[in-house]
Amino acid sequence: MKKQITFLFVMITTISFSQNSEKWKQYLKKENPGKFEKYYLTSLENAHHNKYKVVKKLDNTFCIVENENSRSNKSSKANNAVNDLWKLPSNFSNTTENKPYIIATDNIKALIPDLRAKNISDIKILDNHLVIIKSNSKKIIDEIIALSSVSSVSQESLQPKAESKIADQNFSINDINKANINFPLTTGENQIVAIKDDFFDVNDIDLLNKQIPSTTQSTIVSSHATAMATIVSGLGNSSVLGKGVAQKAKIQSSDFSNIYPDEVETLQGATTQNHSYGTEIENFYGSLANAYDAQLFLNPDLTHCFSSGNTGLEGYKSITGNFKQSKNSIVLGCIDQNEVIMPFSSKGPAYDGRIKPELVAFSTQGTSNSTALATGIITLMKQHYKTINNSSLTNALTKAILINSAKDLGNAGPDFTYGYGNINADKSLKTISENRILSGNLISGQTNSHTITLPLNAKNLKITLVWNDLPAAVNSNISLVNDLDLEVVSADNITFLPWILNPDTPEKQAVRGKDKINTIEQVTIETPVSESYTINVIGSYVSNTSQEYSIAYEYELENQFEWNYPVNNDNFPFDGKTISPFKWNSSFSNSSGQLSISYNDGQTWEIIANEINLDNEQFTYIPSQQKFSKAKLKMTIDNTDYISDSFTISYDLNISTSLVCDGTTEINWDKPADVALFNIYQLTGDHLEFKEQITNTTFAYTDGNIYTIIPVFDNIEGIKSESTLQYIQNSNCYFELAFAEVFEENKVKIDASLFSLYNINRIELVKISNNAESVISTMSDINSKTFSFLDTSPAKGTNKYKINLILESNTVISSSILDANYLGNDLFFVHPTLLSKNEELSIEAKKEGNATFYLYDISGQNTITSPLLSKTNTINIKNTASGIYLYKIITSSGEMQTGKIAVF
Repeated sequence: MKKQITFLFVMITTISFSQNSEKWKQYLKKENPGKFEKYYLTSLENAHHNKYKVVKKLDNTFCIVENENSRSNKSSKANNAVNDLWKLPSNFSNTTENKPYIIATDNIKALIPDLRAKNISDIKILDNHLVIIKSNSKKIIDEIIALSSVSSVSQESLQPKAESKIADQNFSINDINKANINFPLTTGENQIVAIKDDFFDVNDIDLLNKQIPSTTQSTIVSSHATAMATIVSGLGNSSVLGKGVAQKAKIQSSDFSNIYPDEVETLQGATTQNHSYGTEIENFYGSLANAYDAQLFLNPDLTHCFSSGNTGLEGYKSITGNFKQSKNSIVLGCIDQNEVIMPFSSKGPAYDGRIKPELVAFSTQGTSNSTALATGIITLMKQHYKTINNSSLTNALTKAILINSAKDLGNAGPDFTYGYGNINADKSLKTISENRILSGNLISGQTNSHTITLPLNAKNLKITLVWNDLPAAVNSNISLVNDLDLEVVSADNITFLPWILNPDTPEKQAVRGKDKINTIEQVTIETPVSESYTINVIGSYVSNTSQEYSIAYEYELENQFEWNYPVNNDNFPFDGKTISPFKWNSSFSNSSGQLSISYNDGQTWEIIANEINLDNEQFTYIPSQQKFSKAKLKMTIDNTDYISDSFTISYDLNISTSLVCDGTTEINWDKPADVALFNIYQLTGDHLEFKEQITNTTFAYTDGNIYTIIPVFDNIEGIKSESTLQYIQNSNCYFELAFAEVFEENKVKIDASLFSLYNINRIELVKISNNAESVISTMSDINSKTFSFLDTSPAKGTNKYKINLILESNTVISSSILDANYLGNDLFFVHPTLLSKNEELSIEAKKEGNATFYLYDISGQNTITSPLLSKTNTINIKNTASGIYLYKIITSSGEMQTGKIAVF
């Protein structure tokens, strides 16, 4: 060991700085390095060769190493000792003084007194390696980084922000509905998912009986957290959008105000945690990234899913939060139903050029939703793997399967916008079922070989290698610690290397080469020519005892066609409202198809389109009219028909609540021409149960429960409409509109519009005079929601009315007080005649026409002159003194009205 150390430092002394290493000279001690310096600058090659402790990677060539000899009395001849500036992040000049600093240490017991000796009193201990302090950049540079107990300083945003608003699930885009058909028992049962966010609403009808109580849950209930929990495992009671991916999974809440990883013990068995939030764009490897990588390395069965962020309009490197720079987590972007990236979806690369986001999934509302959708899919995968293998699905294998099963989008191969592509739930579960997975472990210099055999008609072979890496040191410029390499060799010794990207030209297409920065490597071979391929995994550098890895692979067979949407029992449109493209998988080359639809189980077909490009794997069909029917699709390719499962065409019935009054709620809905029957469902416990079947389009109930309606046609049910809400009692109590106005100069007309006629026996018009009420008209034949009364003998001045609805139960529901000002023979109605300075004088004219208002004090002095330009006018008397006044109104035709008012 002594010889190795001596050799290492001799090598260090002979480092010649190339042009690429000039930038690291700032770290060298310029004068009189001591005999026992702790840290030195050397090459990675030296460090790896001598098994030296690398404390920070500067790039792919140089690093900072710890001189273990400095702990003894042995001297060193090395002259590449470094100052303390390497402990700072490369972007330290951009730090802001209002943010705290995060100090990393290997000796917490020494760090605390060291900081206090520097007059740092505001210290928050996060764990055995991290503390947060308040300071300024000058003190950090002049005093703090010089402390031997400090290994790095970073400044990170710790304030999470939600990254979407509402749920907008479309399970056809990620083949979730197809997975439900092919794997009906895989529903998330016996799985627990942790949602790091605010607290979700445990009383939400889609989340009933879902909660696993937690000591880490927030006290703040938010709609965002509720939406994320619903996407993961909602029961679907509210609507089709309330159905989660893993409906039988339980959910546990964790407060995201603590943005660092939760203690594993507090997760209570949850092996997947959803993080649908971000902070700021942070392109560095901070303490958060380090903490999540450390937790995932030590807990290989745990998976963290992060949203990429909604700042994609700012361009590349727009991922929000440095915790998303972790290697071992999964970061999700979002696409629309046509599998096109949403413009706001944050893009990679990671700070050191790694591929981020790794994957995308559907959401038009934000990357929060696509992340929750991915979390649900992973939950299904973990249940399915456990059922088959009676062991846990590791994080590395989870990532390998998801990435390998994804549909490549954007540029060929991975890119910094779509990552490795769009998640495919069905293919991911099939990879597990068909055991297209490999695993192993190796040490530095070792090569493991795995052989796979392909059928003769195979095409599009894809192989993905993933490993859980050790955490890098905080502020490392390159985060990769253990470097594995993937190569695939054909039977005739042709070697295929993985896809790599150039982060300096992030828009460019991937090329093949050696990957030295990612923990994910993927090889694709479009036209495999041999039946046997050897997968070599090479341990280029492994710092610990050995490194475990996982591999997933797949291939297609030539000239195959398979429907993805619609599949059995799917609805079109998917949510009863929004048209989503028909989707398929096709391995035909340079072929087109004819698309047809049948509404009678294939007896007759209507052609939708010819010459469809099968490579697009989707087609948007917009029907000319709404139809309620069973249907099938047919794609005809080279005279062969590929017929879909039977699916349903039906539309949302647009439930509205017409009445919430006197303990009764009434709902109504649309009446489509194709539908004669409607099934009523009510919420019972945590699920919807059939109640009755009716033919009309209104339904009233008095139990305060939650109901929904489903159209029935051709002896089948269509899509379930959005369930009713629980309204505050009497919040919608019959009267939609009611008002009174002078009619034909000598009558008053009272008009009303009702939300509902439910249980109304008769309607009365009541006139109010001097606080006395009298019924002046009654209506018993009630067949319209709009009606009118006439008062043919109004009194001069203000007339007050109300409408009484007499229900079958003799309950009386009254409108608000309605008033109309009848002028009689007067030209104008001036009121009030006794008013304060804070009131306005109102003047109503019997008919349209110009007039002028004059106000005189008791001495005859004119105080106000104002034009009257409409039937209703107001006069401001704010600056008028108290007293008795006379007014005069003269019309343009010379007619005049006078009167008296008092101001106090």
